[in-house]
Amino acid sequence: MAPLSNLRKNDYFCGVYKIRYDMKKILLTIAALLVTALSFAKVADELNPKYGKGAVPQNENGTVYFTQTADIPQGISEDQCYAILLNWAKGRFAQPYAQSGRILNEDADAKRFIFHVDQKIVFKSSAFSLDESRITYNFSATIKDGKYTLKMTDIKYRYEEGREGSKTFPAEDWITDKEAYNKKGSKFLKSTGKFRVKTIDLKDILFMTAADAVSANN
Repeated sequence: MAPLSNLRKNDYFCGVYKIRYDMKKILLTIAALLVTALSFAKVADELNPKYGKGAVPQNENGTVYFTQTADIPQGISEDQCYAILLNWAKGRFAQPYAQSGRILNEDADAKRFIFHVDQKIVFKSSAFSLDESRITYNFSATIKDGKYTLKMTDIKYRYEEGREGSKTFPAEDWITDKEAYNKKGSKFLKSTGKFRVKTIDLKDILFMTAADAVSANN
């Protein structure tokens, strides 16, 4: 019969092994759930008309652009609308996530301004990995004839900056209907679809918060 001390040691090591085994199972389960969730999210993005065909407009030269025009609310003059949007832009693009937002043009007489912005977009962030890119773009606002027009143009990406194999490319080569979908046009390509989704999300945030700033001063 084995000594009592040896039995206790065996029990101890069995308990440790079981805990490690259980923890491994839990981590594998969490990882599987994360993969499943990401897969469902990707499918949802592909089916969402917000990101679908025609969601990334191009002009006659093939240049990608986003634009939104709205009426200036009653009670706000064009000069006031210009000042509101300019103040909003200066605050927005001075935030930490827009590390080098700067004014390219500011014309109070023409009621038009242009900012050049350099910021990050994050595709996936977890304890195990980080997938992100830098995006640069010009954001402009023009006030004319009782309306204000917002534009996001000259969009470029710097992917995996600072790593070997880093890439820089314009939106025209990456997020258009032609570039973001597979040959059948049935689903996003893994490499380009995520850029399309995050760029459209960013555009929506910019246009929405700018419009909210104007409405809040009515």
